[in-house]
Amino acid sequence: MISVLSTRSLDKKQMSMLKDVGINIETYDAISIEHLNTEIPTAFSHYIFTSKNGVRAYLNNRKEYHPLPDELLCYCVGEKTKSLLEEKGLKVAKMAKNASELSNFIVNKSEKGPFLVFTGNMNRPELGNILRQNGIFFREIKGYETNFNPQAFEREFPCILFYSPSGIKSFLTANKPGNSMAVCIGETTAKEARKHFKKVRIADKATTDAVLDKLIEIYPTLART
Repeated sequence: MISVLSTRSLDKKQMSMLKDVGINIETYDAISIEHLNTEIPTAFSHYIFTSKNGVRAYLNNRKEYHPLPDELLCYCVGEKTKSLLEEKGLKVAKMAKNASELSNFIVNKSEKGPFLVFTGNMNRPELGNILRQNGIFFREIKGYETNFNPQAFEREFPCILFYSPSGIKSFLTANKPGNSMAVCIGETTAKEARKHFKKVRIADKATTDAVLDKLIEIYPTLART
């Protein structure tokens, strides 16, 4: 039986779902997240989050004198980020599939911030570049760091699941792409994958479950190769 690789740990339900359809999968965490202590300026009421990690950075560092949740307008990337914000009582003005889509939305709306952007040490440049080019004021707050967890594998997997560009970079520090197919959580991750992998597929939604659904969809073709 062939095995595929996930560069993110999966929960018991997800592992059971794959087992039920006959897919053997190995998992490891290609990256780890370290949340930082940081001062959040109080003069902003428009926040931008490009990941759940940015939301957690805000929650870990907010103070009682910061704007109340109902005074904030949040803009975010990804359904999981939106869900976490709403779970914490924060109003989401716009959710986009990726940072480029979100920044273009902001450029074309009447309200121009200013914006506070919660980022990590490996933040993608697209959002900042577009806002800067259009004269929209923003300030970035580094609330977390992404660290590589390299792990070398002795064999080549027909398919590897990736959830971020940094996960791809981490995997490639200890392994070669070979002839593996990369299944990616979204276009931003796929853009990085195309630099290294000849075969790249993208999940229909930017969630881990959607990545697994895409794996299940293509698995019969992998099994025949």
